[in-house]
Amino acid sequence: MSTVPGGDAMTVRYHRNGEAEVPEHQARPRPVAWSIHPADAAEFAADGLHCETRRCRNPQAVVTWRWWRSAEVGKVLLTEHLVCLEHGQQFAARHHTEVEPPPPRPCSSRHGRSR
Repeated sequence: MSTVPGGDAMTVRYHRNGEAEVPEHQARPRPVAWSIHPADAAEFAADGLHCETRRCRNPQAVVTWRWWRSAEVGKVLLTEHLVCLEHGQQFAARHHTEVEPPPPRPCSSRHGRSR
């Protein structure tokens, strides 16, 4: 039997690090969504990037962040997606928030994150 947690749920609980455990009562930050600056959105569209939602080919217009608790690593992790306006509004509605306005200046690095 491997000593590294894999896909078997029975082995994961025996390999947890007690210091890395996240208390169940620890609050996760609220999900957030904001519009991409128009200059960045135009650059993404010129590079052929599209919504990260499956089968959607609309241009990227909104960034979504959602925090979630990973039982395997015992930490709160962040998920970021670049989605179209429609999927960004659906995300905001699902999490009872609004899509925030874009930042005042475009992102300085290419695509705003490492790919």
